[in-house]
Amino acid sequence: MNSTDGSGGVFTAADIGGFSQGIGISIGIIFLLVTIILTSYFCSRNQLSAIQAQQGNPEPSNQHSTTVEEGFDEATLRSFPKVLYSKAKLRKNTTGCCCSICLADYKGTDMLRLLPSCGHLFHVKCVDPWLRLHPTCPVCRNSSAPTPSSTPLTEVAPLYSRPR
Repeated sequence: MNSTDGSGGVFTAADIGGFSQGIGISIGIIFLLVTIILTSYFCSRNQLSAIQAQQGNPEPSNQHSTTVEEGFDEATLRSFPKVLYSKAKLRKNTTGCCCSICLADYKGTDMLRLLPSCGHLFHVKCVDPWLRLHPTCPVCRNSSAPTPSSTPLTEVAPLYSRPR
């Protein structure tokens, strides 16, 4: 048998050309798929950034959306009453014998900050940094913002009354 017959099991030039065409087409299809995937990824990412910029949220979309709280300034902090623990424990409505922030027991000479909205007490050095960042009580999360005057509704039916 002669190798020129074409039946000897040896690849001919025509067979090799067909094989290389198949490889070329396969590589072209893979390249096209990768290009489409990368293009869609970058286009959708830019579109999300544009939507966030229109909404005024410049943060990336992979972070959780949070509302930014702004605490009190120094003048407002100074308007909250300060009391000595020795005087505060004489009141009947004082609850707690330790600071909920640092968990240290109060001493008779400790200066405490009384939050007007809820009546909770904290060490001044513990609660002031919190109130500079957050406008709420660290325990009950009631707003600690002082109100200039009470409304008629709160005079008629108080929303919250302390236990007596």
